[in-house]
Amino acid sequence: MTVSQPLSAPRAVAPAYRFAIDPSEVARFRRLLPGATDAGTGAPLAGTSVPAFFLCRALPPAVRSALAGTGADAAAVRHAGQRITLHRRPGPDERLTAHAVVESVGDYGFQRAVVLRVTLRDAADGAVAELLTTLAIGPATGQGRIDPPPAAVLRGPPLLRWHARVPDDLPERYARASGDDNPIHTDADAARRAGLPGVVLHGMATLQLAAAGVTERLFGGDETRWREVRTRFARPVRPGDTIAFTVHRDETYHDEAYRTEGYREEAYRAEGAAPGGDVLGLTASVDGNPVLKDTWFSGAVA
Repeated sequence: MTVSQPLSAPRAVAPAYRFAIDPSEVARFRRLLPGATDAGTGAPLAGTSVPAFFLCRALPPAVRSALAGTGADAAAVRHAGQRITLHRRPGPDERLTAHAVVESVGDYGFQRAVVLRVTLRDAADGAVAELLTTLAIGPATGQGRIDPPPAAVLRGPPLLRWHARVPDDLPERYARASGDDNPIHTDADAARRAGLPGVVLHGMATLQLAAAGVTERLFGGDETRWREVRTRFARPVRPGDTIAFTVHRDETYHDEAYRTEGYREEAYRAEGAAPGGDVLGLTASVDGNPVLKDTWFSGAVA
């Protein structure tokens, strides 16, 4: 993600705070979310003891602090983009420290947006994970612009296709699992006051469904076979919707036109992909309309 005009320097939004990986909370997270267990046996999927998306429970305190000085109505805030980078997989009972910084504030399309970076570090101050979150907080103001990197170009036949129906109770379950209590996901009246047709699914829950499908169908349930996921949230998903997912091997960073536009291969890897392994592009749509855009899993071993 680039900023086309210099904006204010990154600033901490709160003092560093603790993030404990409690095994009982990890078990509860698995129980609440689809894809965390094998559909046939009910057993936990193979690979990792701490699901990658469990680390997103570190986000709500940082988001609340970041929004405190903006005057934004929490119910009007929209999750516009997310990147999760895993430097290593943490274990149960680890105590991590979260450092939250507002990277930039600027116009993102037709919206005003805040880019928030939360870095999770271990007791030895080693990097464990990084969560880069883009939040739309209101109408654009014309003061600085935040540009996403060029869209990925998917090539070749798809590796994988599947459909997933959104369970009616998933917004409530994801709110409980993640700690994201924005009422548009659980209260139909609050959602309608925010201009929505009713309760909508968290964007991160849509991304988690995608990650669970890739992990189970392509990686045999071994989540450690991808190290980074990135997406832009295009439109909300509602309970009962059926999402169509397609996965391709993404070779965008080899494209000459992409490199000549200023995103050389090394820049692409720094901005959008963890080193090593394949880059897998994903599309997700409901009734032909995209709900996730510019989505890829990187550092993947297919």
